Amino acid sequence: MQGELGSNSALAAAAHFQEERISIQPCPTFNELFEAVEKGQAHYGMAPVENSLAGSIHAVWDLLALYKPAIVGEIYYHVRHCLIGHPGARLEDIRYVYSHPQALAQCGAFLLELENLDPNNIVEEYDTAGAVEIVRQTYKKEQAAIASSAAAELHQMKVLATDIQTHERNYTRFLVLGQRPATTAPNKTVLVCTLDHTAANLPQILAALSSRDIPLYKAETRKLEDDPWAYLLYLECQGDAANAPLAAALAAIKDAVRDLSLVASYPAAPLLP
Repeated sequence: MQGELGSNSALAAAAHFQEERISIQPCPTFNELFEAVEKGQAHYGMAPVENSLAGSIHAVWDLLALYKPAIVGEIYYHVRHCLIGHPGARLEDIRYVYSHPQALAQCGAFLLELENLDPNNIVEEYDTAGAVEIVRQTYKKEQAAIASSAAAELHQMKVLATDIQTHERNYTRFLVLGQRPATTAPNKTVLVCTLDHTAANLPQILAALSSRDIPLYKAETRKLEDDPWAYLLYLECQGDAANAPLAAALAAIKDAVRDLSLVASYPAAPLLP
């Protein structure tokens, strides 16, 4: 998993594999996470693809298209953020806050309400639990991190505020990467396409699915860096890519895009209400 012990990735891994005994291997970056699974250094990897408040994690989608890993499942993990400081700190002491960019985005409203916090002192770090360790090593009570209560306990730090995310229904969806396809029948497919000309072919792409009555779970465009007017398209739909009619739909989509990266078909978790 990307991040340190006590991170939401670690907690999601424990929840997904709760019936099994697992050993968690922290990876500092998403690239190292994907490489660890590809090279067999880890049996599975927890890859966060989107959050219900802050949206898609684009770096992970880029790596899905690059590595095309096997996906063995997914989990919607309920994320509950805490503001964590030194044992002697109080909320009014906090002038610096550190955390992963996604966590900071999910807690934006709370951070705006901190009286002594200058927005310029909100600092992005590679991981939530890692930010707690960084703060712990400073021994400065004006510094705090956003992470899970488990991270506070692990690092013997103090929870200054709980459930600081903007909305209670704060879920991160993780794809469970593997070295081989899942043994259960796949019923969801994920792909990443490259579109030219300001996504002019998007209606044709969506029609390839809707005309075959294939339910669509996600369709999101994102500007492709350093490529004028080109876009990436994240698509997730129902079905196994190896079976008709989805195979026919994917063939039609391939003709309408510059590039199509079929990542994987996998068994989906139940959709949240």
